[in-house]
Amino acid sequence: MFAVVGMGAVGSLLAYFLNGAGVEPYAVSRTRCERYVFCDGGCRELRVRHVGRAPPEVRYSLVAVKGPDTADALSAVSGVPVLFQNGIGGLELARRIFPSAAAAVVTYGVYREGCRAELRGRGEIILPRDAAEVGEALARGGAAVRIVEDVEPYRWAKLVVNAAINPVTAVLQAPNGVLLENAWARALAEKLAGEAASVAAAVGYPVEGAFDAVLQVARATAQNISSMAQDLARCRPTEVDFINGAVVKYGGERGVPTPYNHAVYALVKALEERCSSRSRTT
Repeated sequence: MFAVVGMGAVGSLLAYFLNGAGVEPYAVSRTRCERYVFCDGGCRELRVRHVGRAPPEVRYSLVAVKGPDTADALSAVSGVPVLFQNGIGGLELARRIFPSAAAAVVTYGVYREGCRAELRGRGEIILPRDAAEVGEALARGGAAVRIVEDVEPYRWAKLVVNAAINPVTAVLQAPNGVLLENAWARALAEKLAGEAASVAAAVGYPVEGAFDAVLQVARATAQNISSMAQDLARCRPTEVDFINGAVVKYGGERGVPTPYNHAVYALVKALEERCSSRSRTT
């Protein structure tokens, strides 16, 4: 049995694929909707069983919360946690508590507004072999799934893409396609991707054609609004610590300069603080 922890955009996507496989997962969510709707061409209501925490019979808890919420989410899991998150840091935290924790990489583009999620870019779900049972269930439900021996190169490759797209779209409050339309945005994204790729190589996971991959994702998800852009628009904490912050952290540890990532990291944190200050005074 499966539980989905976090019923945001990615959690809704996972529940959608599990429903397609005939599975009605448990759902653990900080905010609960009476009806969750997922749209992929047509729209359908998701079938989930709401619980406060995953019950003991759960074999895999699919953790789909944002990086800052990882610690709280881990207190509600049962079985093996599989983290469907952006950035670097969530898995490392999970393994301190659950040594068998695994990570997945999701390249689908999903936009969520309220209790409705919409597929805006097709991709795949990459899982390690020790979470193949999860992959088999998602694939039965229609997901494009790839099982790999080592998911780390894919985590770092996605970090490079996120480090380039997310902060630029967040600051500009624009969909991913802005990188294709705005030469200044594209130039900044190229610098961010180059630095992130240098850090990934220093860690041991080189990313070939880093900026080409960024542009490919921007084209495939041109209408999607990144999670970081959505969070800033809604005055919520972003995942910048797990994305550009991770690039800066690992770059500093390995002597790789990351001035562009440091600058956008500071800018997003400043926007978070400004948003938080406005919220406190209204």
